[in-house]
Amino acid sequence: MRRRIGVLFVLLLFGMSGCGFKDIDKRFFVVAIGIDQGKEKQYKISLKLAIPRHRIEPGHAAFQIISQEADTISEALELMNSNVDKELDLGHSKIFIIGRNLANDEILTTTDWIFRGSEVQRIEYMALANPSAEEILEVSPRSERVPADSLILSFGHEKIGSSLAVTEYLYDFYNRMFEMGKDPFLPIISKKGKSFEVNQVALFNKKELKLVTQPGQTELFSQLVRKPSNFVVSVKKDHLRYSLLIQSFTYRYQIQTPKQQTPILQMDIKVRGRIQEANQALFDKNWGELERIAEKNIENRYKNLLESIQKHQIDPIGFGLHYMARNHYGKKEWELWQEIYSKMRFNITVDLEIESTGIIK
Repeated sequence: MRRRIGVLFVLLLFGMSGCGFKDIDKRFFVVAIGIDQGKEKQYKISLKLAIPRHRIEPGHAAFQIISQEADTISEALELMNSNVDKELDLGHSKIFIIGRNLANDEILTTTDWIFRGSEVQRIEYMALANPSAEEILEVSPRSERVPADSLILSFGHEKIGSSLAVTEYLYDFYNRMFEMGKDPFLPIISKKGKSFEVNQVALFNKKELKLVTQPGQTELFSQLVRKPSNFVVSVKKDHLRYSLLIQSFTYRYQIQTPKQQTPILQMDIKVRGRIQEANQALFDKNWGELERIAEKNIENRYKNLLESIQKHQIDPIGFGLHYMARNHYGKKEWELWQEIYSKMRFNITVDLEIESTGIIK
């Protein structure tokens, strides 16, 4: 009896289908997805498809860009799927790029499909394109070995750290879209000749783009969001110029709300580093004076950035979330925080320690 059951089980296995499995040669692997504003329809979707090669060499990354306009992203993908000879596999996509024109509309509407898509992993990088996502996808630097590899590595941890590199993941962007007290942001990828650069950040409220940082502001914003190490700070006073290589960076802050007084955000920053470059010999100088000059310089930079962000009524650092987690006033706490934030004064204190002037005497 057992033998008959075993034979029947084997026959059933042979009769089963492959559960929809498709061989690699019958699939197109989508490595990057671009979303732009269409000319005739609402959206123009661009996909960067990787073409497998038997040899991987710099400057020989094989890819294909296909685009389609439609009123919805789902419709555009369905139309593109019917126009190629293989199935589009979105499961290997590593980055979503949104065109700058769409950032001026409601960003939540644009990203609705991204948040809902069943093939989306939620760990993809998110970025804003200047001028368009399609143009950024077409860029293929000579050093690129795998399609879209240069884009992905620019935001990944494998790259040597840059103080201008701001990384945003899909899951974090989604949380910021709905979390009260913490607004979303996206790094901006700009086309530069046959390559691209990433040195600006777009700051949003829950609906639209409000502020684009300049490279100097981007560096400061990255420090507050990522708390990196090994970044350079340039200091100037009169004829003295020197650069500090910061090897340790930490900060903490408190939100003070004294009754009938202006609310204050007290931020204490501790940095430690060494002088990497100077226009004059500093070994015999008063290091304490050098530290005080740099501290004042850094304090003003952070204060100007935070005041600029406050002016546009956005909060990408998450001060509001911090406040509401420690002060519970029921349904009124969000309205109370908005009133506090609009009047808040920033008090920045920097404690800098210079370990070395970079030379031996």
